[in-house]
Amino acid sequence: MKIQRISFGSYSNNQNLSPINSGENREFLFYPKKKEEANFKPLVLKFLGSLAAIAVGVTLYNLRRNKVPLSVVDIQDKAKGLNAINFRRTALELKKKILYPIKTETTNKHGTFNSGLILSDTKDQPLKEVLAAFSEHAEALGIRTKEIPDNLNKSDRRKWVFNAIKEAENNYKETKQFTIINIGNLDNLVDLKIVKSKNSAIEDKLIEINKNVYSGIVWTAWTNNTKSIPMYYNNLPVLVTKLVD
Repeated sequence: MKIQRISFGSYSNNQNLSPINSGENREFLFYPKKKEEANFKPLVLKFLGSLAAIAVGVTLYNLRRNKVPLSVVDIQDKAKGLNAINFRRTALELKKKILYPIKTETTNKHGTFNSGLILSDTKDQPLKEVLAAFSEHAEALGIRTKEIPDNLNKSDRRKWVFNAIKEAENNYKETKQFTIINIGNLDNLVDLKIVKSKNSAIEDKLIEINKNVYSGIVWTAWTNNTKSIPMYYNNLPVLVTKLVD
């Protein structure tokens, strides 16, 4: 008996073959790699590449965020400025929340800039001393400061504040240099009440400064009328803080 060779035909790359139509001859046939398998490695590489890019981005962000250390608001002389006061926690708070943003022109996580400061305590003298030390510290850092004279009556004090604000605004427009204006005892300028139906002209001016993140002005004041500080300051970028050791 003569046995004839059986041919299963030739294979072409253009043929669409599947286990269903290949029948018994599947061991002789070559099947193209499934599309999902062919795309698996590129997807993995893309994923790993994305992770690497994210890691680099996070690193650069952290470097940028920590680019300027807090030491930028330190001064060497231990007998001057905030170095000389006994209220260490208050000194650190003023450095971090007022002086540091001025030196770096940065806002906090809410996009605000503390453009006002009210120190509160039961006694006058420590408040005066701390604000004076704060102004001295700012000057040592090269920040412009203006301090209201003690020998002015209420009318002249208000006039001085308006003039100081106008001068500081003009200076900022010309030089982009900040000015800290110490307006002293807040009770000598405004009628402090927790809730008020109407503000005075000077209060409206202070609020206007606080609503403008980069007005170029930070005003500072003190009060021992701790229970009468207006509530609207809670909604403004004004740091209201007590003296803390």
